[in-house]
Amino acid sequence: MNDVLPRSSDHQRIAEAPLWRALEPETIDAMLSAGEEIRLQAGRYLFRAGDAYRKCIFIHLDGHLEQTSANGATRTAESGDLIGLASYLDSDHYRSTAQAVTDCRLLALPGATVHRLEQESTAFFEAINRALASRMRKARQVRETVRGTLARPVKQFMGSGLPTCRAGDTVADAARMLAARNISSLGLVDDQGRLTGLVTPTSLLSVLATGGAKPSDLVYSLPSEPAYTVTPETPLWQVEELQRRHGVHEVVVVDHANSPVGLISKTGLIEALSRPPYTLESEIKAAPDIDTLVQLRRKIPVAAGAVHEAHRSAATAVRALTEMHLALQHRLIELIVDTMYREGLGRPPARFAVIVMGSGGRGEMLLRPDQDNGLIIDDWVDAKGLAWFQDFSERLNPALDQIGYRICPGDVMARNAEYRRTLTSWKGKLDRLISEPGRNEARRANIILDFATLYGDDNLTSQLRTHLNQQLADDRGKMLFRMMVSDDAKIAQPLGFFNRLVTTTHRGSQVIDIKRTGLRILVDGMRVFALKEGISRCKTIERLASLRRLGVFDSEFSESMRIAFEGLQDLLLVHQLDQVERGETPDPLVRMDRLSSDDREHLRIFLRATRRMRERLQYTFGMVMH
Repeated sequence: MNDVLPRSSDHQRIAEAPLWRALEPETIDAMLSAGEEIRLQAGRYLFRAGDAYRKCIFIHLDGHLEQTSANGATRTAESGDLIGLASYLDSDHYRSTAQAVTDCRLLALPGATVHRLEQESTAFFEAINRALASRMRKARQVRETVRGTLARPVKQFMGSGLPTCRAGDTVADAARMLAARNISSLGLVDDQGRLTGLVTPTSLLSVLATGGAKPSDLVYSLPSEPAYTVTPETPLWQVEELQRRHGVHEVVVVDHANSPVGLISKTGLIEALSRPPYTLESEIKAAPDIDTLVQLRRKIPVAAGAVHEAHRSAATAVRALTEMHLALQHRLIELIVDTMYREGLGRPPARFAVIVMGSGGRGEMLLRPDQDNGLIIDDWVDAKGLAWFQDFSERLNPALDQIGYRICPGDVMARNAEYRRTLTSWKGKLDRLISEPGRNEARRANIILDFATLYGDDNLTSQLRTHLNQQLADDRGKMLFRMMVSDDAKIAQPLGFFNRLVTTTHRGSQVIDIKRTGLRILVDGMRVFALKEGISRCKTIERLASLRRLGVFDSEFSESMRIAFEGLQDLLLVHQLDQVERGETPDPLVRMDRLSSDDREHLRIFLRATRRMRERLQYTFGMVMH
């Protein structure tokens, strides 16, 4: 211990490690200067599960070091790997054990230095996020919420065996086989039939176009593409994850000897899921009156439960839920318009759009959403026409409440003249919001800036969205964004000392409001970044994907935020479905005594990821988070 570090070789070792490749040389120098070398003899422990946190993280440099997690899984540290990250993030005791198999060298980097470098270097901040995302992916894989079709084994859905090349096949032979059979890949196997790689039209075209091979060359002499494999017993959800993460169309099914026995493609996965559960669509469209809509609204939890039972991710169930909610509201508007016509008030006197805001505008409605809505009216409307729309709005909001959509506590509804305006008036309202944002207006901006057409002329909505993006361009929304971020900073997260879950008491139970203290932080953060970049999409996951494509977030930060968002969403939906089964009114207050120990740990991990979003907001907008 305390020996002088061989800085040049360690600088190169860290720079070449996958986790740190994007770091600036000066940041690596700062790490080496602040760090202390630790030499660990074979058989000695760096730390054991339960040991007190040593206020540093360790970067593995040399030797064979094994880390064993609480569930018994063991991994070998690679050069440059981070050891003890979870304890740094939580300031808590170690939950795993790290032991030297051979003599090892590590760099102990003080936690204070890590925190400082996270603020000073974007690349360092993103490296920590990559490490966190890797751990979150592992946590996600062991979640116990997989049910229905996606929990079934691949063998029930896989196609026939993978066609393979023979030892004497040429590039031309492989190309003819791919074309004749209309397939997207051929397998390469060794002399024992074990899969070694794939040949695809893309790989053949690449080597031929660059002159790397001739049609007469043997296929086995060329570099192959990697094959992503699963076993016949692998659940479908793991296939879906492989396809999504690596962008591949086909996954090869192999036996215990790694010999190909089948294929599962994206098409096959879609076919496995193509028979959707009962979603009330036909009944809603045919509903003759409001009383029928009231009855259908009561059936939504059952239909949502069926969708969730048939699919792994909450995203599918939430999408189906939102579509049912919006279909009900759309049908209600049709009934109101028809009623007004039968009463002699005529048809709508001008083009208009009923817009839904908040969770409805994002397509993320759960079991008990409020109604947040407004009305955009064409500028070419007279006073009589405005009176018609006022009458319409005064019917709409009470009727929505009648069928099960609660009156908005903030009165963000079409019956409020603030949210019932002509297109030009709406543009002026948004202009004032951007140029002179007050605290109340900034709070409401988190609702009203997520808007989408529910009924009527979508062109009006599109014009308003375009105007909003134009007004926010060139950093003109900076003050509004800071106010929105500041408003969220007041939300106390339920993570106390050592990142332990902090609960409140509600009706005798210890609860956490994961909608307000978890999901809202992610949703609001993604909204601010998306508006800043002029992204028109409102769905949180679509905003996240767009921010990744634009390079605002790197892939690992995006992945960790996606896992946290979907994980929190799933915990909340499962909680609300359970409440419905118990005869309780759905709420966002998750009861700790109803969560498994695994789900409590996942909740803690997801909330820790939301803290990373708050830190990103702080670094970007210069706001101090409490």
